[in-house]
Amino acid sequence: MKIIKQIINVLTTLIIVVGGIFLALYLFGIVPYVILSGSMEPTIKTGSLCFINKKVDIQEIEKKDIIAFKLDDDTLVTHRVNKINEDGIITKGDNNKKVDNGLVTASNYVGKNIFWIPKVGYAVMAFQSTRGKIVLITCVVLLFIVGMLFGDDTKKKKEIE
Repeated sequence: MKIIKQIINVLTTLIIVVGGIFLALYLFGIVPYVILSGSMEPTIKTGSLCFINKKVDIQEIEKKDIIAFKLDDDTLVTHRVNKINEDGIITKGDNNKKVDNGLVTASNYVGKNIFWIPKVGYAVMAFQSTRGKIVLITCVVLLFIVGMLFGDDTKKKKEIE
């Protein structure tokens, strides 16, 4: 009984803390994105969760910064700044031999990569699927139900006395 309560408390605390951190980051303009290709390896591995600061203006970007930009409506790319000229920013993946074809301009620039967590992106992608959402919601509901069933029994002890 006591172990179950401790597990519930740890899981609940973990959910609240992680949720709070993501909310705080979002309020500061920092959003997570999952890296789906190996173009930035070995620096940023496939499956990493990158955090992009959308509030960093394109004018603040310098050579060697890692930035995120839209290639098209459905594709977000995270590459390193190779060169900056008056027309825009030329980027290149660390694992690519050639620079990217298009320029990054204010119209497709998203933000600056400030940090990343390796492999966490795989879990995020799993929870974004329909099956993952069902599993996540089921786990949270079960955690809530088990927490209610094995709740604080100090009240029960006082009632017995």
